[in-house]
Amino acid sequence: MVGRSQLRKGRNFMLKETYLANLVRVPVEAKRVRVARPCILAPSKSLLADWKTKKITWSEYEARYIRQILSDPDAVKYMRAIKELATKVDVYLYCYEKKPPCHRFILIELINALK
Repeated sequence: MVGRSQLRKGRNFMLKETYLANLVRVPVEAKRVRVARPCILAPSKSLLADWKTKKITWSEYEARYIRQILSDPDAVKYMRAIKELATKVDVYLYCYEKKPPCHRFILIELINALK
């Protein structure tokens, strides 16, 4: 009989995304990481308000969000930890937004780009 650790050997784990109401469909062995407030990886209240009230475009949101996250050493440290964890188990980033656009997708790109 093949053990669980043997099944995992050689498997490519991934960084994925979902939304809060869909967490019930995330495999139990996966790690769930909340990226909504109060998480350090959540967009600031002012950034989210500017987007929701249509004061900025999605491109402006992305640029501001990326600056916000990359200028915070603790956020970068947390992203590195998530990237490392995703080498061992599937990791699902989740927040409240059901579909794009959402900062989860930006985060996945940022985390995957980390050296």
